[in-house]
Amino acid sequence: MPQQQSPEEKQRSAIKVTAKYSGMAIQLFGSCLLGVFIGKWIDAKLHLERPLFAVFLTIAFLFGAFYLIYKQLLKD
Repeated sequence: MPQQQSPEEKQRSAIKVTAKYSGMAIQLFGSCLLGVFIGKWIDAKLHLERPLFAVFLTIAFLFGAFYLIYKQLLKD
């Protein structure tokens, strides 16, 4: 039979879950930004007219972040 949680325990649990998913959102956003900035830097170094590396690295970092989030969600 499951135990009843006190209001303080419920609040701590809600904060923990909120922090976990907020961290995942920040991870996703940060990886996109990292892909953009690294890609723009490479595009500038290679003097490319179109932002090829910025686009491709953003997409690659995005898929990488999705994979890491997927692994984190499977662990729970």
